[in-house]
Amino acid sequence: MNDVRTLSDLTLKTFSQSISSFRSRSAYLVSKIRGVKGLATRPLIFSGLGSLLFGASALTFAQAADLTQIDRLTQQWLDIQRQTSQLVVDWQSSEPVLQQRVTLLSAEKKQLQEILNQSKDSQEDVTKRRTELLQQQSNLEQQQAALANKLSLLEDQVTHFSNLLPPPLQNAWAQQQISTSDDNDTSKNLQAALGKLNSLMDFQKRISVHEGPISLSSEGEVMVKQLYLGVSAAWFVSADGKLTGQGLVKDGQWMWVEDPSLSGDEIMKAIDIFERRKQADFIELPVRLTRLETPSGNAQ
Repeated sequence: MNDVRTLSDLTLKTFSQSISSFRSRSAYLVSKIRGVKGLATRPLIFSGLGSLLFGASALTFAQAADLTQIDRLTQQWLDIQRQTSQLVVDWQSSEPVLQQRVTLLSAEKKQLQEILNQSKDSQEDVTKRRTELLQQQSNLEQQQAALANKLSLLEDQVTHFSNLLPPPLQNAWAQQQISTSDDNDTSKNLQAALGKLNSLMDFQKRISVHEGPISLSSEGEVMVKQLYLGVSAAWFVSADGKLTGQGLVKDGQWMWVEDPSLSGDEIMKAIDIFERRKQADFIELPVRLTRLETPSGNAQ
């Protein structure tokens, strides 16, 4: 827009200079004509007129060239004025749209900057959270390794105790061991070990009766009823009441030992009371305490 205005001013200045030049030459011609009135002789008049006509002819040609240039410059000036006016009109019509676009672009730039700031903050939060999770994972792996070591010790103790338990509890532990024998999952193995200990505590807190074959060194395998007082005391009696004995731990394992001194009637009476076939009454049965050895060598 400034270049167009500069070109218009330059054209107008050139046009003004041409008009001034034309006026100067016209004044010069008039002064020449007036100067010939003081001459005394005709030859001089004709000579002056000839010179004057020649000068006027030359001035006419110069003026014609100036007029042609003036017309051309005038036409250029008019064209430039029209272009200037058109540019001003175009600018006035386009300015609101461009201004609105600038406003929209500024708002969009602001929104994008806010998004970038939020993304940066989110990335920092993600990095921080990832570091925390990696630290937690490292701690959990260390805890799992420690748990695996302790679980291995616990399983060794449980395996040792399994040989010291009454046969019904040994069978229950064997079934639990079969369900986890092929599983290397620490959590499941821990649950299985805890399950065995829970069944041990439950068996220890109650009186129970079982019927099944047992092995005796003198009789071989015989069918008897077994009365358990926790895991520390057990008695058995045959169906006819003639074969009696106790269960105990000997040489690191559970054993059944025949004991003829025991009263078969008393054992049968205790079983009948437990199964509620007889009313509760006092029963006298011998209890033999057993010293148990743990894998670490501690006595219990």
